[in-house]
Amino acid sequence: MNRFNRFPSEEYSEFVDVVQEYTDADHEPGEDVLRALADALEDHLREGFKRRWGVDEAADTACIRREITGADECECGSTSARSWIHREQEAVGGRDDPPHAAPHSDHATLWLDDGEPVLYSMHISMPEIQSVSRTAAPDGETIRNGWFDIFEFAQHWGLEVGVTPWSHYHAFSRTNVVLYSPEWMNSPRS
Repeated sequence: MNRFNRFPSEEYSEFVDVVQEYTDADHEPGEDVLRALADALEDHLREGFKRRWGVDEAADTACIRREITGADECECGSTSARSWIHREQEAVGGRDDPPHAAPHSDHATLWLDDGEPVLYSMHISMPEIQSVSRTAAPDGETIRNGWFDIFEFAQHWGLEVGVTPWSHYHAFSRTNVVLYSPEWMNSPRS
């Protein structure tokens, strides 16, 4: 018996025992049990994400400007070609033109539906405590709650925000935040 299943299968019980044994052992840095489980679950969680959101194709470049403007391709140039000031302003949603990335974006993917940009997904760590430069936060607020930046950005550009209960990038240390247009979410999809 366990807390989720009164009569677990033998295979389930053996798996729990193996994980517990691995947890109790000493490991090299970066090989803890949560990292091992995240690696094992990555493909399964990614497929679940794609089914949940009805997407299957990822763009070559994760450019949220494409989702905002509907552009066929990223016209922002490489990250190295954009000035560091622009990249810093993107970190807090402080741009008047559609930026290349959403505030506090990390490990982002732009998902396509029939070749059209529809969903921007990012796997962020601890958004409630984000450090930004004085350039990006001229009011002196260099430590910010990144959730406010993300929601203000979404509202400004007419996007909705979703938070999935898991991250396929790292299931135990990241939060998967998605930005999408309300029109896309309410449209019939095949």
